[in-house]
Amino acid sequence: LIRSLITKYAMLRSLSRMLRSGEATDHESESKNDEGGHEFELPSPVPEICTLTEEEQKLFQEKLAKNDTTAEEGMDTVSEEEHALRKMIEEELGVAAQDHKDDKVFLASSRIQKLHLFLRKITSEKSTEAKSLSAASILQKMIDSDPIFKEIMTESERARKFLRKLESEEGWEVSHRGKKISSFWKEEKDSETYSFKVMGVVHNPILNLIPLLLETDLYPNWFPMMASAEELFSGSRFHKVVKSTMKMPFPLRIRECIIDGKGYDVMEHNRVVVSSHSISEHPRVNIGQCPEDRIRVDISVGGFELIPVGNQKSHVTVMFNLNPHIPYLPSRIANFFLKHVVNQIHSSMEKHSTFKKGDVAKKKQ
Repeated sequence: LIRSLITKYAMLRSLSRMLRSGEATDHESESKNDEGGHEFELPSPVPEICTLTEEEQKLFQEKLAKNDTTAEEGMDTVSEEEHALRKMIEEELGVAAQDHKDDKVFLASSRIQKLHLFLRKITSEKSTEAKSLSAASILQKMIDSDPIFKEIMTESERARKFLRKLESEEGWEVSHRGKKISSFWKEEKDSETYSFKVMGVVHNPILNLIPLLLETDLYPNWFPMMASAEELFSGSRFHKVVKSTMKMPFPLRIRECIIDGKGYDVMEHNRVVVSSHSISEHPRVNIGQCPEDRIRVDISVGGFELIPVGNQKSHVTVMFNLNPHIPYLPSRIANFFLKHVVNQIHSSMEKHSTFKKGDVAKKKQ
């Protein structure tokens, strides 16, 4: 009991010193982050529900009619219709698979959903005989036979879960609102997790920022308080499993997290999305137990949203919902974490994504 009280007292003193030193630099930090205002309109959120436009319906009908002419001689009407349907479905699923390969998971899932809508529509409009084809059933069987299409829908839902959390305005408390960045936090109800969100402008194009998110060994350079980052697995250029550690003030132990992160090209909605969550096991990675000198943090959902603003700026939103495994986290400490960790991400990303003429030539030499 005495040892526990001493530890808690030391932790509170350490945090108190951090707060006092932090308050002295708050004005300087805020001034740095809030240089220059911004006036622009962000694009609409990624649609939650797909709709089928008249033009898209017309394109599907044209593809169906084209495939109908390739039916073999001697087929009855029903067989011809089924042949045309299967041919069109195969072609559309092939395009969706290529979209997925190109990390355009929203575009891939949208194609599949629109195909569902079209098949449902023509099934309801055709004769009873044609309905027996059950076009939707044909599509579902083809999807079930190839795991890649299940993966498309699973990944799409994972990314949408992140965007729902990021775009939601419910329950967020303002920590800081400035000309360049705004930050928020909330303690989630009925859980031990906290959510942190910061949004603002980075004065560099998206193409300069993406390498920071792709290169694991660069993370400690620009992500505040990160001590190390090790790539454990790379499923594709935009899919990585990373082990990271965060420095903590005495007497708190180092925080460790095993993160599964995936990036998505959503430029059809004018953005790039990176969705991540912590994992305890993986089929291709031996994660193992957390060392005794560390505590493993749980991240239920988190990531980045990058939106181009003109040619030389990017609007960046960072959001994480996590359990830091700290028994008591006062709002003052949460605000400190926002000001001195989360709020610094934008300025740090800007600093490390700014390249001068001759930088590339120097690296080649």
